[in-house]
Amino acid sequence: MQITTQHNRGRHQQDTNHQKSTHNPPHNTMAKHHPDLVMCRKQPGIALGRLCEKCDGKCVICDSFVNPASIVHICDECNYGSFEGKCVVCGGTGVTDAYYCRECVKLGKDRDGCPKVVNLGSTKTDLFYERKKYGFKKR
Repeated sequence: MQITTQHNRGRHQQDTNHQKSTHNPPHNTMAKHHPDLVMCRKQPGIALGRLCEKCDGKCVICDSFVNPASIVHICDECNYGSFEGKCVVCGGTGVTDAYYCRECVKLGKDRDGCPKVVNLGSTKTDLFYERKKYGFKKR
């Protein structure tokens, strides 16, 4: 009898340790592949998110191309003026509606707020300036 209680105690300790290790990451990061992208995360309005030809079919949260489930709504500030109809991920001209994948809907990531990318990330900015530097170089 004593062996089973120790076994149960050890199992309970393992379960609590497992619960501590599974925490949600902060919601301001973009996809798994681009951790430096920051999203708006304000209260979404009635405006629909759009995607360009390059980003067409992607989930705006996890970049997967499978099982589009729920349409993306963005906040009014992200759809105002020159930003109207632009791609939610890269800022290009939007051609199709953006969707969340089924997995992100199940995990509740579609309820975290506006998924519009606010900054392009340091790697994309660095790439722009590198191209600019080599483009104007005289030979």
